[in-house]
Amino acid sequence: MKQLKCALALGLAIALLAPLSGCGGKKKPEGLPSLEPTTLTFTVDGKGLADANISLQPVDNKSNKWVPSGKTDASGKVELQTGGPFKGAPVGEYKIVISANEEIDYGEDGPPPSQDDAQAYEDWSRKSDPNKWKRYSPVDAKYTNMADTPLSITIQAGKNAQEFDLGASTKAEVKQDKK
Repeated sequence: MKQLKCALALGLAIALLAPLSGCGGKKKPEGLPSLEPTTLTFTVDGKGLADANISLQPVDNKSNKWVPSGKTDASGKVELQTGGPFKGAPVGEYKIVISANEEIDYGEDGPPPSQDDAQAYEDWSRKSDPNKWKRYSPVDAKYTNMADTPLSITIQAGKNAQEFDLGASTKAEVKQDKK
């Protein structure tokens, strides 16, 4: 009977202390404010902007140092996270910055062969000249930096969801530093 009481007491102690130990989850960074669920959707040419990195830059970075961010799925939707894996965004005003996947025109080099064919890929790598390639962004350059982006959002307490139509794809050439 004494062993049963000890086992029950030990089990109860473990059950009560386990949530306090942080088992199975990451500890929130010090100073991380309350996070509000935030889902944004971005479209270009009426279709979801896939695989774009989205970051919310605080307008007042003195009182808010946290930068919510995430990557869009195939439909252009992103669920923001802050401080690493913590879902949501702190209440505040933000400018939205987008880094979209670029399309590459390989010109005379043609597209690279599959890396499964190591010899063909190596031969292509030796003869190709990346300085002659042209890179195109599907979004206007103004969306790629905080100073120029017209996109903004105010995160409020509670669930936040907003859609942004970025219009037509610009296919604007991304200028590269030629070396």
